[in-house]
Amino acid sequence: MINQMLQMNRLGILMLILFFACRQKTPEVSLKSYVDDPVNKITQTITIGDISIVTKFLPASYRSLMGNKQDSIIKEDDRFYYFNVKFDKKAGDKPAKEKVLYLNFDMQNDFVLLVNDKDSIAPAICQKIENGIAGSYEYMVVFEKRNGEELSKDMTLFYHDKIFSIGTVAFVYKEKDIKKIPKLKGKEPK
Repeated sequence: MINQMLQMNRLGILMLILFFACRQKTPEVSLKSYVDDPVNKITQTITIGDISIVTKFLPASYRSLMGNKQDSIIKEDDRFYYFNVKFDKKAGDKPAKEKVLYLNFDMQNDFVLLVNDKDSIAPAICQKIENGIAGSYEYMVVFEKRNGEELSKDMTLFYHDKIFSIGTVAFVYKEKDIKKIPKLKGKEPK
């Protein structure tokens, strides 16, 4: 009887240890959760009328987690700032043909990145991402860094709207918030 109770206690303790060990987040899960959580100001949303704009700063380690595992892409991070920008239109009206053409081919003209309140940079790349969601327009927007810029400086991503009648919006990324992004060993650029 006492032997059975000791075995049950040991089993209970082992189960508790396994339970708490399984609840620990891996560094990869922690990084993804951190970047995706709006509280950390790496993913930001502005809603105006029936349009929501979601921007996300994409550090090299996050991009590698999301499928860009090529070392050459990670090393290029020293030269570029990456953002994911998504527009969600809640109303069911489809934009006119000329607006759809603009959304597909000319959106790069509407973005500007301001670094350290002095350097304004036009996008080097503005690639539309087909996400298959009606009323959703998603883009990878990439800006080339100026000589010697550090990754963690204050940045403001401006969007000057010509399609949705929402004017100009700004997404502010502070150096202190960027520095808090968790690092993955062996995945960050040198």
